[in-house]
Amino acid sequence: MSKKIAVLTASWHVSIVGSAEDGFVNAMVEAGYDRADIKVIKVPGALEIPLAGKIALESGFDVAVGIGFVTDGKIYHREYVAHTVVQSILDVSIQVNKPFLSVVLAPQNYTEGDADDEAWFVDHMVIKGQEAAQACMQMLNVIPEIKV
Repeated sequence: MSKKIAVLTASWHVSIVGSAEDGFVNAMVEAGYDRADIKVIKVPGALEIPLAGKIALESGFDVAVGIGFVTDGKIYHREYVAHTVVQSILDVSIQVNKPFLSVVLAPQNYTEGDADDEAWFVDHMVIKGQEAAQACMQMLNVIPEIKV
């Protein structure tokens, strides 16, 4: 199963996005994909995921996965940042005709520095990473079926 996979992970909320990254990579390896074919690329933040993914997909990767966790902090921006990132991921996928999957979450209720909140999202993002791995495998299998 030699497919090159790019995982673009934002550098904010490292423990939370790291758990999604681990969930994704571990699920892919458990399914028989070679760990050497999965390249984890750290980007500054969620807004940088679409461009980095486009470059990766245009450079020979078969699929890209963007991982980010967008919060408001002290200023309101969660909704429009998350929307922009996810829409851009979809746009890139359509432009390059390759799967670009999103594990970019924007929780309504997250309190920075709250250990219980962080622990819940760390656990939740493992599941989201595993779900992205399932979607990744499905897309890698379905694309050859729909090409004529």
